[in-house]
Amino acid sequence: MFSRLVFVLVVLAAAPARADRPAVIAAAERALAERPHAAEEVWREISAGPLPVIEPDAEDDAMARVTFAIKTRPGTPEVRLDSVVAAPLAREPVADYVRDFTLPMQRIGESGIWWVSLDVPREVEAAYSFLVREEDGWHRWSDPHNPRHLRGSAAEAVLRLDRAPDNAPLRPWPERQRIAPDYLDLHSEALSRRVALQVYRTPGAEAGSPLVVIYDAFLWGVRAPTWEIAANLAASDDIPPVNIVLVDQLDPESAQRRYDDQTRFLADELIPFLRDHAIAPQRRDIVLAGASRRGLAAARAALERPEAFGGVISLSGSYYWSPRGEAAEWLGRNVPAAPAEAPRFHLAAGRLEYVETTTNDGHVMLATNRRFQVALARAGYDAELRIFPGGHDIAGWRHALAEGLVDLLGAEQKGDRSN
Repeated sequence: MFSRLVFVLVVLAAAPARADRPAVIAAAERALAERPHAAEEVWREISAGPLPVIEPDAEDDAMARVTFAIKTRPGTPEVRLDSVVAAPLAREPVADYVRDFTLPMQRIGESGIWWVSLDVPREVEAAYSFLVREEDGWHRWSDPHNPRHLRGSAAEAVLRLDRAPDNAPLRPWPERQRIAPDYLDLHSEALSRRVALQVYRTPGAEAGSPLVVIYDAFLWGVRAPTWEIAANLAASDDIPPVNIVLVDQLDPESAQRRYDDQTRFLADELIPFLRDHAIAPQRRDIVLAGASRRGLAAARAALERPEAFGGVISLSGSYYWSPRGEAAEWLGRNVPAAPAEAPRFHLAAGRLEYVETTTNDGHVMLATNRRFQVALARAGYDAELRIFPGGHDIAGWRHALAEGLVDLLGAEQKGDRSN
C-alpha cells in the first residue's frame, strides 16, 4: 500500500469586495444621476452583454475582477450575493448564513439596480444566486443574464473564469442520446424505509462493468448528471463504461447511529440487490461517492467493510463530524489498519473551504480533509487528496468527481482489471 498527497500550491484568497466602481457601474451611476427615471434603459445597457462582468485585474494576473448585477423592483430593501466566492469576506464564525456569509449588494440610487464587485482567482468555477428580501421574506433568484447554469428548473447560475478546469467531462448530451434510468425500489431493513434508486448504464456497460454508487439523486441526477460525466469520460477513453446507481438521499438520522445503518444498507442490502438486477462488478470496481456528509458516510462504509468496496470518492467530506459526546474528527482518529485488499480513497476539498462555522467549530473542511488523508496514509491506505479551485458547491464538485473517476477507474487501473 502507498499514499499520494497532492496539493496545488496556489493562493486562493479573494480580495475584499471592491468599493471602487467598474466602468459599467460608474457609467450607470452617471446616467441615472442625470436621468433618474431611465432605470430600464440603463439596465438594458448593463445587461446587453453576459453577466457577471469579468475584467482582468491590472495588478495581479492570477485574479479577475467580477461584477455581479441584478435588477429588482425599485422598492426592494435588500439584495445579497450567495456564492462560495464570498468565503474570504465571511464574518466568522458563521452562525447565521445569510447575515454572516452572503454579501450585501449596493443599489444605484433608487433604481432597483444592485451590484457588487469582487476580485476572484481565475481558476474558479462556482455557482451563485441572489437573495432578494421582500415583504414575505427572502427569495432566491437565479441570474437570467448568465448563459451558464446548473441543470434543472430555476438552477443556480455558474461563474466560470478563463482558467477554470476543462469542461469536456461536463458536456451535455443531445436529447436524442440521453440515457433513461431504471427506477428501482429497495426496502431497507437497515434504514427502515423504502429507498428509491436510479440506475444508469452508460454506453457499453455490462453486468461486470465498474459500479459507481453516489448519494443524492437530485444533486447528481438533475443538477449535475453523473451519467453524463461518466459517459463523456468513457467516450474519451479515460475510464471504461460504468454502471451508476443514485441513492435518493442520506438519512439525517444516520448521524445518531454513527452512519452504521448506511454501512449495512450499502454492503448487505444494496450490493446484493444490484447483483439480482444484473449489476455484478468485482469488489475492486465498486466505488462509493458523495459530497459533504455523504462523502463521510461513504468513507465510513468503506473503512468498516473493506471486503465489499474498492474505492471512495469523497467531495468536501465532513470529517469535522463526531458522534455526540466525542471530540471532533472522530473518523480520522478511528481509521483501522488497511487490510491486504483495501479500498482506495480519492478525497477532494476546495481551497475556499476554510471558513469557521458554528457547525464545524473551527475544524474547517480544507484542514480536516488534509488530516483525514494523513490518517488514511498512516493506516496503510492508498489515499489521494486533491485541492480544487472552489468551495462547497456542486460547480466545483462536478470537476472533482470527474477527476476522482479517472483516478480510481482510469488507464492506470486497466491492467489490474484485465487480470
